[in-house]
Amino acid sequence: MFEAVWDEAVDGPEPVPSDPEPPERWQTCPVEELAAGDPERPRSVSEILAVAESGPIDAALQVELAVFDVETLDDDERIAVAAAADRCVNHYEGVKLRAIGAFAGPVPRDDVCEGAFAWTEIGPALRLGEGQARRVVHAARRLRTHLRGTLSAMLAGDVSLGKAHSLVDGTVLLDEDGCREVEERVLPHAAGRNPGNHTAAVGRAVRKVDPDGWRQRREQRLRDCAMIRMTQGDGVVDMVLRSLDPVQSEQLWTAADTWARNRKAAGDERTLDALRVAAIIDWCSRYMAGTPIQPDGVPFAEGDMHQPPTRHAQPVVVNVLINLPDLIDPANGGAATVAGSGEPLPAEAVAELLRDGARIRFALVDAGGNLTGISTKVHDPTALMRVFVALRDVTLRVPGGSATVVAGQDLDHIDPDGPTEPANLHPPSRGWHRAKTFGHWALTPDRDGSITWSSRRTGRTYTTYPFNHRDGP
Repeated sequence: MFEAVWDEAVDGPEPVPSDPEPPERWQTCPVEELAAGDPERPRSVSEILAVAESGPIDAALQVELAVFDVETLDDDERIAVAAAADRCVNHYEGVKLRAIGAFAGPVPRDDVCEGAFAWTEIGPALRLGEGQARRVVHAARRLRTHLRGTLSAMLAGDVSLGKAHSLVDGTVLLDEDGCREVEERVLPHAAGRNPGNHTAAVGRAVRKVDPDGWRQRREQRLRDCAMIRMTQGDGVVDMVLRSLDPVQSEQLWTAADTWARNRKAAGDERTLDALRVAAIIDWCSRYMAGTPIQPDGVPFAEGDMHQPPTRHAQPVVVNVLINLPDLIDPANGGAATVAGSGEPLPAEAVAELLRDGARIRFALVDAGGNLTGISTKVHDPTALMRVFVALRDVTLRVPGGSATVVAGQDLDHIDPDGPTEPANLHPPSRGWHRAKTFGHWALTPDRDGSITWSSRRTGRTYTTYPFNHRDGP
């Protein structure tokens, strides 16, 4: 090994090193210069974060953000890391939608071609339900053809997925020129607006660009009216109503509020919010039982009763799965499960169901958690078969999973030429049923009760299983 030694006789006086450049120069340096970096020195944390919050998103920046020890940063730097990470999320949401748009291709020419079922590939791969998969494919197509500026803003980290959806939804009836004009009005300030203000800005821009299309846009949105169920965990579910007519929403609110205030005046101790929800639940319970809605204390006339509603000629029911020990003793410590939502019910709620007269059907479950039989009381064989499948699978058997209960949905033969028996029946959604019918997916049953879906287009396979009545989903 050799060590270099300075020899004044040969090399002259040893030079004095100059002071390093003051940090103030780096703090006031333009973002573009910081992004380019200095090849002679690594960037400091403050330099990196100055770029991260407003500069270009590249691989080097993502690596630097990933290795930060946030415990050693000050509070301002931690906020900067969070903001920078949010921009990276926006970037990769754009990358995802760009890939989905390329896969999905143009808007399909009909509802049976390969492109019409692109969502069946995207849903299982991203673990999305049918509605979410359809929505993301639609958005990806619009970004690819009509809202290219929005996609570019996502890739730059400036527009979130939610803001992109606001543009997709708000411009659904505009052509490419109209969409481009809306983007020119909205995108320059999109990064600085919160989601609510951004959506309002999109609405204003659309009305400016297409003032005569207001009626048509309103009718389109009203056609998209929906009731959405979102599981929150811990036995709690949110219900949201979307795209109501203002008069209908006022009717719903006024009726529920009036019912709630009357109950409150009669001594009910629940809050008005809880009572407004209870008004809707009261109507649902009466309707499903075939009992018309009457004011409290008013007797029913003999002709007032009507038959309970049906779906596919079967009674409308809500199934609650209860282990036998918990049924015998609700205080046993276990919890029932609401079919479909997968949410647990505590012992007190189970006891209340039984006090309210919930009907009981016994089911036999094997050691593997599979349903093997149910009691036959009050059902003929055809109805019993539907009940068996509904209890065996609980929710729809589709790639990517589903929270939609089987009761009232399609029943499909796995083998179209096979027998009509539970082993050859499965419950898909209508969309997945059509995808199979038109040959885009094939089904293969297995001895353990599982069903394998195979894509004709990509060759990907997804396996679904009966509900495990011992361990849950």
